[in-house]
Amino acid sequence: MTTSKEITMLALARGGKRLSITVSVLALLAGCAVTPTPFTKDELAKQAEDDRQALFAHSEPLNHPLSMKEAMERALKYNLDKRAKMMEEALALGQTDLDKFDLLPKVTAQAGYAGRSVPEISRSIDSVTLQPSAANPTISQDRDRLIGNLGMSWNILDFGVSYYTAHQNADRALIANERRRKTVNNLAQEVRYAYWRAASYQILKPAVDEAVADAKQALDTSRTVERENLKAPVEALRYQKALLETLRQLTAIQQDLSSAQFELASLVNLPPGQEIILEVPANLVVPTWTMPLDKMEESAFINNPDLHEQAYLSRIALDDTRKAILRLLPGVNLNVTGQYDSNSYLVDHRWYETGAMLSFNLLNLVSAPAQIDYAETNETVVNSRRLALRMAVLAQVHIAERQFRNAESQFTQADELWLVDQRLSELSSAKTASDAQGTLERVSTRLGAIASQLRRFQNYGLLEQSYAKMQATLGEDPLPDPATAAKAGDLTALVAKRMADSGHTALSEPAPPVPAPAPEEAFPTIQRTVVASSPQGVERR
Repeated sequence: MTTSKEITMLALARGGKRLSITVSVLALLAGCAVTPTPFTKDELAKQAEDDRQALFAHSEPLNHPLSMKEAMERALKYNLDKRAKMMEEALALGQTDLDKFDLLPKVTAQAGYAGRSVPEISRSIDSVTLQPSAANPTISQDRDRLIGNLGMSWNILDFGVSYYTAHQNADRALIANERRRKTVNNLAQEVRYAYWRAASYQILKPAVDEAVADAKQALDTSRTVERENLKAPVEALRYQKALLETLRQLTAIQQDLSSAQFELASLVNLPPGQEIILEVPANLVVPTWTMPLDKMEESAFINNPDLHEQAYLSRIALDDTRKAILRLLPGVNLNVTGQYDSNSYLVDHRWYETGAMLSFNLLNLVSAPAQIDYAETNETVVNSRRLALRMAVLAQVHIAERQFRNAESQFTQADELWLVDQRLSELSSAKTASDAQGTLERVSTRLGAIASQLRRFQNYGLLEQSYAKMQATLGEDPLPDPATAAKAGDLTALVAKRMADSGHTALSEPAPPVPAPAPEEAFPTIQRTVVASSPQGVERR
C-alpha cells in the first residue's frame, strides 16, 4: 500500500518533470528569437555622457597655477593609462588569490529528478539451464525518482599542476607590477617634456601674437605703398615677400605651441579645453649627472623593469617544463561521496561511496620525449631572450647617457643663442625709425628672439626628458615606493622629495606665474646644480 509520503514524493517528481519540459521549450523558443540589437543614438549619447563624467570623476579640479611637482603628482594619481596598469596589477593579484582554491579538493553537490516513460521491467534467465525464468517480469525502480549526491574528490596530479600554475600566476602578478613601473617611468618622461612645451606656450604666446599683429600691419602698409606707387614695385614685392616669410614662421610657431596645453592636460587628466596656468620657475636648473657608466650598468642590470619582467618569464618557462614532466606521471584520484535515491524499491535510500583510482595515459610513453624537448627548448628560448634584453639594456644605458650629454650641450648653445637674439631684439625695438624697413627689422629680430626662446624651452624639455629616460633605464622610479603614497599629502611630499633629490630644487619653489609677460621680461636664467645621483643610490637599492 502506498504511503502518503510516497504519494507526495511522486507528485513532486511529476511536477518537476512538467517544469523541466516547460523550461526546455521556453529555452528553445528564446534561442530561436535572438536577433542582433544595435545601440540606439540615445543609448550611445547616454553612454558617452556617462563616460565623459567618469573621465574626470576622480580628479581634483585645478583652480590655481600648476607647478612641475604638482603636474607630476597629478599624473601619478589620475593618469588613465597608469590607472589601467594598476587595475591590471590588481587583477593579476586577484588571480593569485583564486589559485589557492585550485589546490583544495573539489567538493561537488548534485540534486535532480529522473523519470521514465514506462516502468523499468526486466526478465531473468536461469543461470544453470540458461532458460527464461518462469517467474513474471519484475520491477525494481520507480518511474519517477529524486536523486542527489554530495562528494569530495582530490586528484594528486591536478594538485601538482595547480601548484605550479599558482606559482606562474604569482610571477605574472609581479610582471604586471613591473609593467606599471615602466608606465610610470614613461609617464614621467612625457610630463617633463609636455610641461616645458606648455611653459613655452604660456611665455611666448603674447610675444608671438604681438609680432604677428605687427607683421600683418606692416604688410597692409606695404600693399598700400605699392598701390600708391610710392616705391618701386620690385622693392615693395621683395619687402612683402620677406614679411610673408616672417609671418609664415610666426604662424608655424603658433601652430606648434597650440597643442602643448592639450598634451599636458591629457597627461594630468584635466579637461582639454581648460586653460592651464603654469608656475614657471625663475631659474632653469640644469642637472649634472655624476654616476659613472659602470655603476649605471650595474644599477640597470639590478633595477630595470624590462629585465625583471624577462626574469619572471624565465621562471614561468621553468615551471612549464616541470608541469610537462608532471603530466607524464600517473594520476591518482581519491573520492568520498554521499548518495541519495528516492527509489521506493531500495532498502537503503542513503549510502556512502569511497574510491581510489589510478589512471595513466599509455600514449605519454610515446609523446614524453617530444613534450620534454619542447618545454626545454621553450626554456632555452626565454633565457636567450633574457640575454638579448640584457645586451639591449646595456646599449640603452650608454645611449641614454649620450643623449643626456647631447641635450645638455644643445640647451647650453640654445641659451647662448637666445641671449644674443634677445639683445638684438632689444636694440631693434629701441630704434625710433618709422619707415617700413624699420618695422621689418623689428619684426624679424623679434622673430629671431622668439624662435631662439622656443628652441631654448624645447631643448630644456628634451634635457628633462633625456634625464628621465636615463632614470627609467636605470630603474629609478619617480617614487621610491608608490604603495606608501595612498594619501594625497604623502604623494605630494614624496614627489617633492624625489625631485629635490634629483637636483630639481628650483622647480619645487617656482617664481610667481606671469600670465602675459612681455618678450623682454619672461626669460628665465640658467642655474646649474649637481644631481644627487651617486653609487650610494645604487647601494640603497
